[in-house]
Amino acid sequence: TKLRLITICLWFLGCFLLIPTSGLAADSPATPGAEAPSLGDYTRQIDHAETRFKSDQTDTEALKEISKETLVTTTYAKGCITENEAKLQKIDGTMETLGAVEVNTKDAMAVPRRELEQQKKDIEKVLAQCRLLSLRGNDLLTQMQKAEQDAIKQLLFAKTPSLLHYSMGIVSQPLSLKQEAVDVMQALVNLPVDRDTLFSALIYGLLGALVGLFWSLYTQNYTKTKPSNLVKTSPALATVWNSIIRVSPGLLMFGLIYLRFLYSPAGVEAVNDQSVDSIALSLLVFTISYTILRAMLKPNSNLEGFAPLIPNTSRKLFYWWRLLLVTTLLGALFHSAIFDTEPPGNLVGLIRISLGTMVGLALMRVVWLLRKHLPIVKRLHLNFLSIAVLLVAIGALGWGYNNFSAFLFQGVFGTLFILLLGWLLIRIPVEIFDSMDAGACSWQKKLRKRMSLANDQIVPGLIWLRLVHMLVAGSVIIVALLRLWGMSEQRFNLLKADIISGFQIGEFTLEPLSILSGFLILSFGILLTQFIKRSLSQNWLERTNLSRGAREATVTITGYTGITLAFFMGLSAAGIDFSNLAIIAGALSLGIGFGLQNIVNNFISGLILLFERPIRRGDWIRAGTSEGYVKDISIRSTVIHTFDRADIIVPNSELISNQVTNMMLNNQFGRIIIPVRVAYGTNTELVIDTLRGVAEINPNVLREEGKLQIQTFFRSFGETAMNFELRVHIKEVENIMVITSELNLAIDKAFRKAGIEIPLPRQIVYLERSAAAGNGGDAPS
Repeated sequence: TKLRLITICLWFLGCFLLIPTSGLAADSPATPGAEAPSLGDYTRQIDHAETRFKSDQTDTEALKEISKETLVTTTYAKGCITENEAKLQKIDGTMETLGAVEVNTKDAMAVPRRELEQQKKDIEKVLAQCRLLSLRGNDLLTQMQKAEQDAIKQLLFAKTPSLLHYSMGIVSQPLSLKQEAVDVMQALVNLPVDRDTLFSALIYGLLGALVGLFWSLYTQNYTKTKPSNLVKTSPALATVWNSIIRVSPGLLMFGLIYLRFLYSPAGVEAVNDQSVDSIALSLLVFTISYTILRAMLKPNSNLEGFAPLIPNTSRKLFYWWRLLLVTTLLGALFHSAIFDTEPPGNLVGLIRISLGTMVGLALMRVVWLLRKHLPIVKRLHLNFLSIAVLLVAIGALGWGYNNFSAFLFQGVFGTLFILLLGWLLIRIPVEIFDSMDAGACSWQKKLRKRMSLANDQIVPGLIWLRLVHMLVAGSVIIVALLRLWGMSEQRFNLLKADIISGFQIGEFTLEPLSILSGFLILSFGILLTQFIKRSLSQNWLERTNLSRGAREATVTITGYTGITLAFFMGLSAAGIDFSNLAIIAGALSLGIGFGLQNIVNNFISGLILLFERPIRRGDWIRAGTSEGYVKDISIRSTVIHTFDRADIIVPNSELISNQVTNMMLNNQFGRIIIPVRVAYGTNTELVIDTLRGVAEINPNVLREEGKLQIQTFFRSFGETAMNFELRVHIKEVENIMVITSELNLAIDKAFRKAGIEIPLPRQIVYLERSAAAGNGGDAPS
């Protein structure tokens, strides 16, 4: 169960984070450094593309093919410009180093300079050709983009017979309705499908359904007997997983059928193969959508932001959902080339409009029922927006704008599908990250234990994984919505090329993939550093003769070194030029001398504390007015946890420059001094013996251990009592208050038993008569 749980989580994260980048990398064009093709080949390619574009600007498929070729050319030109500009800059620097050379001079530097000048001319010539190639490619892409937009606009607003036209045709020719109905039935009965292919697809679907049913029953029984930790890891993932288990027969059945038709045509004419594929794909998409909706609306655990369905609403929702599925499948069938005739039949036209209207009404009802259970729909006003768009789509369908109506239908359904799927792509990793920070499951607790993390401590480096996840998920959702609502193929390919090669912002190139890889390297570097620190502190360093302070210093320095290496490796992977960082560091060095000197002072002091170890984590120290235990020592400051349970942050420079008392530097020993007063006339030897006896019977007092001996002194004769003193050393200085109290109680008890009196303080007050009393007045009372 644990292994399966970890496998599911890693598989999900790996697919989510790596598939988009691998897909983009697969479409990466040839780099300028490749041996072939050359600059001349790309120039001829752009000539050929311009010729093809001028000959035909209406063929959408041809425009897509030309766009891909031109995009490869412009990408090459962009890389060529970058490469040659770098070479030119390098040559200019070398020539500036050589200095100016006069003509016809015999200086030894003249020959190398002339060679550099010739190389510069050659590079400038190639650079000019690359810039011209880039300019031609960008201009051709702009023209093709406009032509593609015009073609799409013309296709979307292509006019077909309206509802009124079909109705008037049936009214004017009522006898033709019967013949058209017979033709429709014959077309449905005699579908031009290869029966062998259809039979094999059904066999695949049946086998998939049986395998899914067996796996579903087995998994449900196994889960009942041995519940997994998936719910604690991610409630959303657990709910989706259980929903997939329940609908796995349908998923496998329609998935295998769709793959069978995708890789082996159904046997009809080429124009009809896509119709069969679209029907199978519709079944698969609706099954996946049902899985997601069921997971959200019938969760096994409480999901934040979703209200479970009540039985009445559940029946209504899934009734309209099934109606939407049926009408969509029938619409895909009647919009296939099987029923395309010239002129189009009035009955087929009415059926198409009726099915489209029912699809719109069913989708509106589904969205309206979901508004109470998916707060995101109501919060973004998706219910009103969707209903408004669907009403426009139904109206456009009635007026004869079938393509525009289909575009709106697909847009509304696709938007809801992408938003629901995007919610899962965001929610599931967030829940996994949160559970890892909290240590909710047993495997997460073991992982945190191996990393030596406290209960309230988050996993180091996980914040960067969160950032990468949100950037990737948000970008995928936005691009999917743009693609759904009309982003052209050319714009999408340009976006992919910019993501791979980077966006040019002035002289700076922003490379999204490199930045994401930098964040990933930084995150995994910090995680690896934490594992190394734990192994050092608990395994490797325990086998050495290093002191505790040296071991802690080694672990701390290793942690900072690992984080620094991960930081610079992430910057390198992100494409940051370290020469620019050197310039920035040089500029900062001037500011350090003025405004940052305190920070540098604390930094150097922190290094001294880590190496010399005058104080260590857990020591009891007094620094100025602060007293308590050292909780943490960092490069900049030290945290002291006082006895009042307050944390005091002390800059490291104060601990180095001021006096610090460490009660536990070399050992845990401490000393207690207890003054005692006894009455005059008491046997002094008895007092000395009694005090020593009290100290010797206390188990926390060190007896005769070297110089750490029990000492009793007769200090002085007071005005009203004799002053004695007991001095003892204890094993644990942390318990000084408790042991002092124990000794005081024991001394009082022993004195009472021995009859030794502790006198009360005495004070003699003399009263003088006033002058009036001396003359016969009243004396003071």
